[in-house]
Amino acid sequence: MSLRNRILLMVTILLVLAVMATALTLTWTARQALLQQMEADGMVIAQLLARSAAFAVQVPGDVEDAIGEQMAVEATIAAHLVAIADQAGLSQDQINEHLIQITQNTTLDEFWITDESGYAYLTNVDVDFTFSADEAEQPQAYVFWELLTGEKQVVEQEARVREIDQQTFKYVGVGGIDQARIVQVGYNLSFLNELREQFGVTRLTQELVSGGDIIAIRVMDNNFLTLAYSAVPEARENLGDDQHSRGLMLQAMNEKRTVSDVSDGILKVVAPVLNTQNEVIGVTMVLLPTDQVQATVQRQVQWTALVASLALGIGVLASIFLAKREMEPVERISRASLDVEAGEFEPQSLAAIGERQDDLGKLAQTFTRMAVEVQAREKRLRQQVEALRIEIDEHKKEQDVAEITESEYFVGLQEKAREIRRRRG
Repeated sequence: MSLRNRILLMVTILLVLAVMATALTLTWTARQALLQQMEADGMVIAQLLARSAAFAVQVPGDVEDAIGEQMAVEATIAAHLVAIADQAGLSQDQINEHLIQITQNTTLDEFWITDESGYAYLTNVDVDFTFSADEAEQPQAYVFWELLTGEKQVVEQEARVREIDQQTFKYVGVGGIDQARIVQVGYNLSFLNELREQFGVTRLTQELVSGGDIIAIRVMDNNFLTLAYSAVPEARENLGDDQHSRGLMLQAMNEKRTVSDVSDGILKVVAPVLNTQNEVIGVTMVLLPTDQVQATVQRQVQWTALVASLALGIGVLASIFLAKREMEPVERISRASLDVEAGEFEPQSLAAIGERQDDLGKLAQTFTRMAVEVQAREKRLRQQVEALRIEIDEHKKEQDVAEITESEYFVGLQEKAREIRRRRG
């Protein structure tokens, strides 16, 4: 493999490695950035739900407390009016008629005013009722018996579903002014349920999930009782109620901070619900799909692959051009070396390269000087060899002449010896 091809191959391999490393890094960075952004959005939603859940729990309670205070005032006024009516000599029917008019013209719903035995003889409701101290007999009304005994002056009972008609009522009672009695007023607080539905987390979760960007939302109390749950129609049931989700909820509740995790293609974000005393009263979980991230990353990979291919193609073409441009002088110098070996080197063949100001130009200049010197030395050497050859040839001729003369001398001696032997013989 030629040097040009080796350099081209090496540059191409380096380009491929550099482009692949860059593409993978960009893809991974984009995926992490998208996941972090989605996680941040999920945390915002989860924290908003947590605050909304705390608000939804607090507001109805605050409203009920305000109503309870007002009802205590109304019960106290009623106790004074009953005492005044008794002193004025009004009959039971006359007093009840006044009570009925009050309930018809105001938002107050019920009056229950007893005698010293607990019998409610003054009321606007056509029901015969006697208060009892037995909790088993009257699980809801027994708490007001302490007003008869004087143990308490005011009893406020939270709104609850009434036993007789399953409606939500709130009752507040005070003791009598003129005698031991129970003076109780009642409000129908069914609107509190409507208030919870309008301002509670159930409606908020439904509206958030209906947007399509959230798979499911689950709100639980600190005993893991589901308070609100909403999910997209295609989601499986009880989403977010598995063991892994419970672990995230416990972590969020114990650490009082928002936590998140990605599993099974779902981003789970959990935030604790805190009351005004910074106590954990529940937890919210938001489940977000990561398929959008995968689709975005896939598009990013496609664009990255396209850009990488273009960059690689341009890089290869540029490397071919540069390899040709930079390797051509080297190849010409290499051919010049063969010409020097063959004795056919022409100094003008490297003149253009020698004009360059880079290392190849210096190399061409140095090579030209060396080649000229080598040619001159070879020429001198050939001349010296030729002169030596001539000298050797002349010397060889002289030796041949000497050898011929000596041979003739010996031949003459041999003839004389033969002649002497003939004479003696």
